[in-house]
Amino acid sequence: MRTEQDFETYLAHLRQLAFIKDAEIRKIEPGGPQHRPDAILWIQTPRGECEFFVEVKKTHMTYAIADGMTLHGDKASQKPWMLFALYIPRKIGRYLAEREVNYVDLPGNCRLKIGNDYIALIEGQRPVRVPAEGRGIGVPGYQVLFAILAKPELLNAPVRTLAEAAGVGKTTAAETLARLEKEGLIGTGQRLRRLLDAKRLLDRWLTGYETVVRPHLLLGRFRTQDPDPAVIEERIERELLNTVTWAWGGGAAAMRITKRYRGEETVIHVANAAQNLAVRLRALPAVDGPLMILSAPGTVAFEGIVPRTVHPLLVFTELVTSGNARARETALDIRERYLQL
Repeated sequence: MRTEQDFETYLAHLRQLAFIKDAEIRKIEPGGPQHRPDAILWIQTPRGECEFFVEVKKTHMTYAIADGMTLHGDKASQKPWMLFALYIPRKIGRYLAEREVNYVDLPGNCRLKIGNDYIALIEGQRPVRVPAEGRGIGVPGYQVLFAILAKPELLNAPVRTLAEAAGVGKTTAAETLARLEKEGLIGTGQRLRRLLDAKRLLDRWLTGYETVVRPHLLLGRFRTQDPDPAVIEERIERELLNTVTWAWGGGAAAMRITKRYRGEETVIHVANAAQNLAVRLRALPAVDGPLMILSAPGTVAFEGIVPRTVHPLLVFTELVTSGNARARETALDIRERYLQL
């Protein structure tokens, strides 16, 4: 549960800006749905008062998480949004500023624009040395995160069931649950576990997927002789059929789910890395190949909402970390329609 003290450093930085007469947190929201703010920020300037919805990020900032903030601006909103973060590197700060996102971090880097009256931009403040959240969790731990985000009822399933769904050992599953409980991300009440801060846990997963999990899952990028994605899909369907456990990810899955975005890349996930898979598809390794073959973060990954697609959380994750604007828009649509996060 956040308190006013949790926001004091951010407020102190804002109050140092020349055009800020005062800044306060007027309301702190409990953890909730994806577009619900963490707090309401009130600011007084020489020309009047204004309020911002506040989103707090306690994980390492990545472009995927930054993109999540830009999506707020695409939604009809009563108030502008402000990001409070541990540390925003210069490149990500400029990325946010280019997209009209306001932010302030613990060292004092900030970007704040109030209408056409005031604007402030501070860069180059060194990061506060704090333990990195999630350090040491490793790929197996992130797979447990994915499992409980994709299927929250696994929190109260036997540890063996959770471990099997995440594709990890029982010890890893149990230790990850204990760690998340200690960090206040899950809680236990009346002998039942529940998510306490789903948004923060999702940020943790997105960070881990982009930096650790995806490189681990990637079996290779390939190029085939097929001229377009539709022909590649036909080849994959024909060659694989039911001979291995596999499903579409990325844009191929998104098109089947939303009918609005496909993209040029083709992503498939397989349960087991069959050694002759590329040979069967007549695909050659290529650094920039449009065909990507990945293993899956556990069996729960194959629980898609339409046949032969991975779980919508994995589709969302792949789209939002792609760096493509249309992919991110489609990711938001999938999140709103199919994910309670």
